Amino acid sequence: PKPMLPLNGGKPILQEIIEQAKSNGFELIYLSVNYLKEQIIDYFEDGKKFGVKINYLIEKEPLGTAGSLALLPKENNLPVLVMNGDIVTKFNLRYLLDFHKNINSHATMAVIEHETKLPFGVVKTNGTRLETFEEKPTISHLVNAGIYVINQELIKNNINGKIQLDMPEFFLRAKNMDLNVNVCPIFEYWIDIGRLDTLKRAQNQGMIDTKNFKT
Repeated sequence: PKPMLPLNGGKPILQEIIEQAKSNGFELIYLSVNYLKEQIIDYFEDGKKFGVKINYLIEKEPLGTAGSLALLPKENNLPVLVMNGDIVTKFNLRYLLDFHKNINSHATMAVIEHETKLPFGVVKTNGTRLETFEEKPTISHLVNAGIYVINQELIKNNINGKIQLDMPEFFLRAKNMDLNVNVCPIFEYWIDIGRLDTLKRAQNQGMIDTKNFKT
């Protein structure tokens, strides 16, 4: 599974995430697992050797990045911080939680600026008349960073755990309910190794240990 890919030094990405969460003050962690779950469970066990308590949310069928939140214990009423298992970042997770609470948000998504350089010149026209021409411009967008804080009430009332539900759809549903849905910008190091191109970039930056890859 992608979260078990080793970083430089042989440490799985998921271990880096757990250690980061602990250093930011989080001690109770739930891992939502499905594909090749035994590799994750056998490695992390109950989390004691990492200084945290780990429980597992077992997805019998893939539930999506939001759907598995329905498997969380119902008695907990605190906001939940959710993070994808294939992200490496230096972002302070406690800051995101404080940001969420300070603005009374129902759901908060961390975002990061992503720049795309177009390989062609961009032509702007007025009908058939040439207006401007920009040679190979760089376009900037805010993109989903795969880190979220969500209020428990929103989870309990809107996720049933019976159908697959991904986070973007869940956030749009919350917005359409006129709830207080926000974004929090990340300025620290962040990389998603879920795609081949970004995986190679992480390797080039020394974050991924290719010597420990297993096939």
